[in-house]
Amino acid sequence: MKKIISIIMSVIIIAAVMPFASAESVTPVIMISGFGATTLAIDGEAVFPPSKDQLLAAAGLDDLSPAHIKSEIDKWRAEKGYVQQLSDIVSRILEPVRMNADGTSYYDVKPIVSGAKNTSLAAFKKNDMLAYVPYTGSEFLDMESIGERIGDENVFNFTYDWRLDFNDTADELKKYIDDVLELTDSKKVSIYSISQGSLLVGQYLYKYSSLSQVDNVVFDTPVLGGTSFVTDLFDSSQYLTLDLRSVLLLLSDILHIETDLTFIADLLDDVQIIKDAIDYGRTEVLLPPVKSCIAAWEMIPKEEYSRVYPLFLDETENAVSIAKTTEFYNGFSSHITETFEKAERYGATISIKSCTGRNLVLNTNAYSDSIVDMKYSCGAVCAPWGETFPENYVQAVENEKNSISPDRTVDLSAGYWPHRTWVINNLFHGQVEWCPKSLALVETLLYTHDLKDAYSSYEFPQFIECTAPTSDVAITFKNTNSSFLLLDGSAEYVLTVKNLSLKDTIIIKGIESDAVSTTEKISVPLLAGESVDIAVKADTVKSGKLTVKYNILNKTFEKTFGISVVDFYSGVSVKNTSVENNKVPFIFRWIINFFKKIIKKLPFVQ
Repeated sequence: MKKIISIIMSVIIIAAVMPFASAESVTPVIMISGFGATTLAIDGEAVFPPSKDQLLAAAGLDDLSPAHIKSEIDKWRAEKGYVQQLSDIVSRILEPVRMNADGTSYYDVKPIVSGAKNTSLAAFKKNDMLAYVPYTGSEFLDMESIGERIGDENVFNFTYDWRLDFNDTADELKKYIDDVLELTDSKKVSIYSISQGSLLVGQYLYKYSSLSQVDNVVFDTPVLGGTSFVTDLFDSSQYLTLDLRSVLLLLSDILHIETDLTFIADLLDDVQIIKDAIDYGRTEVLLPPVKSCIAAWEMIPKEEYSRVYPLFLDETENAVSIAKTTEFYNGFSSHITETFEKAERYGATISIKSCTGRNLVLNTNAYSDSIVDMKYSCGAVCAPWGETFPENYVQAVENEKNSISPDRTVDLSAGYWPHRTWVINNLFHGQVEWCPKSLALVETLLYTHDLKDAYSSYEFPQFIECTAPTSDVAITFKNTNSSFLLLDGSAEYVLTVKNLSLKDTIIIKGIESDAVSTTEKISVPLLAGESVDIAVKADTVKSGKLTVKYNILNKTFEKTFGISVVDFYSGVSVKNTSVENNKVPFIFRWIINFFKKIIKKLPFVQ
């Protein structure tokens, strides 16, 4: 018996030690932010962007209580000339980033800090410049958490002038990567990019993949094919509208608060002056100083560019800007999949995390993360906003996979990189840290090679429901860990409903669905973070809806999910097991982690 125990302990110790033995070889991580993130400066003084607190204070919203917001709105309604006052404020904010007709900067504006030596986390800390890390505490991956994992000296933030041509900036990125490799004595780097930064990384890969400098590349809510958001901004032939409810929902996530701010939309819905101000601000305030911003034009979908650019750009005066944009469209923008294939041949692992389920905030209606259309983020085919694919719809490319999302709104089969694209449903643009599942996925893709593709992990299925606290509840079917229910011959299946709130108790009052059934009478209180397993039945392949009815703070809500009952599932599935049996893997992981902590303290692994 002692011998058996010794063998078991040896296996556990070896399993625990192996990650630390391999941890000696660290791949540096370069983070690349999106539009407006890098702080730009004139003579070393920060001039753009303004801080979150400054923006809120400027709008009179430093206090987010409903009473204060309502009083400010009443004041705006009554005050004549407020549109002009607001325009003056915005104009002053934007003036430092004014562009020349040829796409160069009007002022001598540069990133407040740049260069590999100055933009590692270690350097940011040493020089007391953490406040200038792009997206600190907001939508970007947290630089300090990466530093805790791989060392402050191994995590870098590529700061760049986000107004300039991606082709030119890609050359700067190549030099930056060279310097990081030299500083860290490494053979490769991994890259995490968000939003606009994806176009910069894509252009770098288009030009320099053969150098084999890159290991993992994670595109988070990317603008790979452009975005209708920018098209709508520049399309002055159309009156600019704003989906205020979507903006307010997005604001809650950006501020990381569970407060529902959508009541503001009802207060402003009848105020025509607000609507006029939005359109006036676009044409008279926002675009004049930045209409020659090449990076913005390069974010317009290629098929829309030739229609929109004559509205603002002159063929002679803006010839350089037009030529640079055209060159970019003929490069990476026209060869996205081919670029990824080439990068893979030279040793890179490319992954995409896109978000859907939200409407765009400006004119265009489309499945998106509110800023980037799903179809441009990853190349997917999407149903019209608010609709699903018809029953007779067949996925665009037959690839022997379930490429149509459980809610039948997204078809990944024709995407840029479908076998390594993951989709988070109902997560807003870039809010990776606000959604624990999204964060865990991105970290796994960035630090490891554990996920062979989007079909090989039970923990991370290709289609994932958002787990951000502002989403209130999330559902999964236990045998796929997703919104697919696989018919595997079980008499009953298990639906898991989770309370996503960080602070509030939710009472689950009922489940209704046209695709699965349950005979249980449900009235289950769930503390913050708790889940409940509910037995459901299904025997027919079908797509439909599942609605969770619940109470929070004595208010009743409903949340509806699109689900699919299938007899074929291309991801990893497990036979439905009891709650007790499903605890076994967790216990084993706990044992492994316990011994890891002990082993880590031993001298020979220091």
